[in-house]
Amino acid sequence: MARKPRFEYPGGVYHLIQRGNNREYIFREREDKEYILELIKEYREIMDFELYGYVIMGNHYHLIVRISETPLKDIMHRINNTFSRYYNRKYKRSGHVFENRYKGILVIDDKYLLSLLRYVHQNPVNANICEKIVEYIWSSDKCYRKNNNEGKVDIDFMLNIFSENRIDAIKAYMDFMDENKKEDISAFEQVDIIGKVNTVMLDKYLKKEKKSLDQILRDVTLEEKIFSEIKAGCRKRYLSCYKKEFVEQAIKTNYTMKEIGENISISDAAVFKMLNKDSLS
Repeated sequence: MARKPRFEYPGGVYHLIQRGNNREYIFREREDKEYILELIKEYREIMDFELYGYVIMGNHYHLIVRISETPLKDIMHRINNTFSRYYNRKYKRSGHVFENRYKGILVIDDKYLLSLLRYVHQNPVNANICEKIVEYIWSSDKCYRKNNNEGKVDIDFMLNIFSENRIDAIKAYMDFMDENKKEDISAFEQVDIIGKVNTVMLDKYLKKEKKSLDQILRDVTLEEKIFSEIKAGCRKRYLSCYKKEFVEQAIKTNYTMKEIGENISISDAAVFKMLNKDSLS
C-alpha cells in the first residue's frame, strides 16, 4: 500500500521517493536507469503531470512533480509496475521490485522548491558517488545547465524563478547548485508537508468552501478601477502591493500558482517571485 500524501489535489506539487524492495539495488546497469527515465517520460505525457526534477540512484529514485487530475497512486503504479515487469524478465526473477509504499510529500510553501531541487540533485554527492552535482549524469541537473528538457523535465518554471532572461537564469541556477551548502534531509524526507503551513491550518483551507479568485481580488482591491486594471494585466507600479496581497490570500485559500497567474494574466513564475520577493532579494 502506498503512503499516500495526507493532502492531494490537482495542481499540488509533491516530492516522491520510491525505494527498491528491502533497499536492494534495482538500477544495476545503465540500461535500467535509461528504462525508468523513458517510463517517466512516457507516463508524464499520458498522465498529464509536470516533472520539475529527478534523480535515479542505485536503489531508489526521487521525483518532483506537479499533478493535474490523475492521482499520484495511479502515476506511481504505472511507472513501478511497468518497470517491475521489465526488471523481473531481464534478471529472470519474480516478486516485488519496489517497496510497497512510495513516499509522497506535499510542497505547500513553494519557496522551498529551489532548495528541494538542490536536495534531490545532491543525493549522489551525499552518497559519496561523486564530489559535485554536475558530475552525476542520472539527474535532471544537466537539463537545467544545458537548457534542454530532454522531453522530460519542465525546466521553464524553475529557471524563470531565477530570471526571465534565460542566460542569467542558467547562471543563477548553476551558482545555486554549486554553492557549498548541504540541504537537510529532515526538511525534505522526514516530514509529511514541506513548508511553513501547519497541518491544522491546511485542514481548514482544504475543507472550507473556497472564495473565487475574483472575489479574493475584489476583497483586496475594494475599488472597481483597481480590480479591472489588475484583471487586464496592467503593470502600473502602484498595483504591486494589491497584487502581492491577492497572491498571498489566494495561496492561503489553496489555489495553485498557475491558477492565480492565469486569473491576473501573469506567469506562475511571476506569482512565485511576488510571493517570495522579500526572501529572494
